Order: sequence, then C-alpha cells, then structure tokens
Amino acid sequence: MNPWTLFSNFFGEEPYFKTLKPSNGIEAMNIGFRLKELRRLRGISLRNLAKKVGVSASFISQVEQNKCQPSLDTLGKISEALEVTTGYLLEAEQDEFSPSKEVVEIRLPNRLQYLSILAEFVGTVCRSHEVSHEDLEDILLAVDEASSNIIRYAYQVGPINYFRVRVSFERELVQVDLLDQGAKFNPLEIPLPDMKDITGDGKEKDVSLGVYFMKKVMDDIRYHYSPNEGNHLTMVKKISQSKGNGL
Repeated sequence: MNPWTLFSNFFGEEPYFKTLKPSNGIEAMNIGFRLKELRRLRGISLRNLAKKVGVSASFISQVEQNKCQPSLDTLGKISEALEVTTGYLLEAEQDEFSPSKEVVEIRLPNRLQYLSILAEFVGTVCRSHEVSHEDLEDILLAVDEASSNIIRYAYQVGPINYFRVRVSFERELVQVDLLDQGAKFNPLEIPLPDMKDITGDGKEKDVSLGVYFMKKVMDDIRYHYSPNEGNHLTMVKKISQSKGNGL
C-alpha cells in the first residue's frame, strides 16, 4: 500500500497532508503561492513583511491570494526581504533557496491520540530521505514534545482545532515547522530544569523537561508569534545521512 494512502483513509476529508514542491521547470506555481510558502518558511508575518517592503499587510495578503500583482519594483523589495531573487518568485529560476527542496505538510486535530499518526508521517518522510535511525529518533522525540505542548497548552485541548506540521529537507538539514492558532505559548521561555533535581510534577516541570530534551536533540529551535498567524515553532536537525532527494 502507498504509505500516504494510510493517512487519507484514516483522516477522511478534514485532516490532510500534502507535498509542496518548488517549480522544476515543468510544474508551474504562481507568485502568490511561492510568496506565501517562502514567507511562512522564513517565519515572517504578513505585517512584518509589509513593513519591510513599505506596503500594507492587506496588499501582501492579496498578492498571496493572487487577487493582485505587485509592480516589478515592489516585487524586487519583496524578494530582498525574503532573501531570494526576483527570478525565483517569477519562476524563471529556482534560486539557491531551494534547488530541489521538498516540503511536506500534515494537519491534525488537537487531540493526543493523533500523535501516533504524526509519528508515522514524520518517520515515513524522513526514512524516504534516508535519515539515519539515530537522527530520526531525535526528530521524533522533539516533534512529539512540541506537538504535545500545542495540544495541552496552546489549545488546552478544548474544542476541536487544528495544527500543522511541516517537514522540509535541504542539503544536510531537516526542518520541522509547527504552526497553530492557539493561545500564545512560547516553550523557549520556560526555564530549563535543574537536572540535579528532576523529581516533582506539574505543568512547569513537564514542559521544562520537554523543552530540555528538544534543545538537547535538535540543533536549532526558533519561535515566532503573530496575532494573525498564531504560534510558529521551527526546529532544525543536522543529519548525518541523507541524499536530500525528492520523496
């Protein structure tokens, strides 16, 4: 069975996964799509990008939805802010940002029972890139801790809501982005525990231990929040074995 059939059969219509691949000269993607994906991967909010470019956030939003097209001058400013060439946004070239980068995304309900499906998803895409067993175990640990925090503390379980997990591969790096619309929750602000005394219970102890292990197994962790887009946690792992090819 195709590994992705498992997810589509299990989830039905609501949760989803998808592969986002930059144009390779055959697949054409519009400026809006590229702009939105680049902005999200850079962790830049609509408001911050608009401020850098000198336009309104609503204008950037309209460009991303292909409701309007920027002038070449504005497109140049957008490209500069996103650290790519204008040609990349116009699909004339692929740019060093992502020569053959694969981005795979899954959306899940804020329920702990879905974490096993998330682990299967992340494991499948990492193994398809020949990520070593040791590196994969580290990535799975960090993803499980980060996702649990989203469910328990950003959404506080509550009514059904969704969060997204995006996995991307570039050169010798695996990047995992977790995005949710829950309450503002920055796990990096939680003080790390005193490892001489890890006894005790409660929210702060659980979260601080989780953040400790996330930082220990991943090479870089960043957090960004904006009122419009919510929480965005980025975790990066340098991998010892990966061909970095497509899925």
